[in-house]
Amino acid sequence: MNAAEDVITLQRDVRVAHLQLNRPASLNAIDGHVCHRLIDHIDRLEEDAEVVALVISGRGDRSFSAGADLKHMRTLESGAALRRFIELTWRAFEHLANSRLISVAALHGHVLGGGLELALACDLRLADGTASIGLPELGLGSVPGSGALQRLPRLIGAARALEMIAMGRRLSATQAESIGLVNAAVAPGQAQAEALSWARTIAGHSGEALRYLKAGLQGGADMRMAAVWHGLVSDACHRDRRYQDNTSRFKQPMRE
Repeated sequence: MNAAEDVITLQRDVRVAHLQLNRPASLNAIDGHVCHRLIDHIDRLEEDAEVVALVISGRGDRSFSAGADLKHMRTLESGAALRRFIELTWRAFEHLANSRLISVAALHGHVLGGGLELALACDLRLADGTASIGLPELGLGSVPGSGALQRLPRLIGAARALEMIAMGRRLSATQAESIGLVNAAVAPGQAQAEALSWARTIAGHSGEALRYLKAGLQGGADMRMAAVWHGLVSDACHRDRRYQDNTSRFKQPMRE
């Protein structure tokens, strides 16, 4: 399969990578192939020390992602097969959330179900004025199964998360921003460009420092050990910075 046919395309700009869901005809719906490709791409990016920031967007004007591919789900022959698919989406989104990369989701159009769960697995979220954000699973006789029940309350609180799911709320970009679900609401059509701008700003910092920043925010370490942990991290980051400063001298052009 060539890049033009891939369900997720990859572009690189030195320290920033851009993954784009590439199924516009199906509103960038998520199936098993999408999950496997997401895992594969992240694995390859993790191996490249130069890349420190990641943007995830959806191709086409209509949708970041409308969620799980219902056509694919109807082909699953048994309850066990459906459970394995849900486990795969969980594993793929966890792979993204646990990556050292600082990830920014660029949201537009439909951001529903599994599409929102993918966005929740990112570290930052920007939504444009076309975004319609929601978790409709309860109306389909189910519950969100790919991380929303765990990640959404951390962002907006348990009561608001329950309201959003149980009442079938669909939020605009500005509504999502007002409750902390997204970091910023931007003008229609600008989510991807703004997300790339944020990612480039982030990528201007030390990759070592960014790695420990994300680990520290996620870790929930014992506060009694926090000072020790931060002391070790700070020392490692300063050593990395001194190394970068020293090696940069050797990259200067030779002078007569």
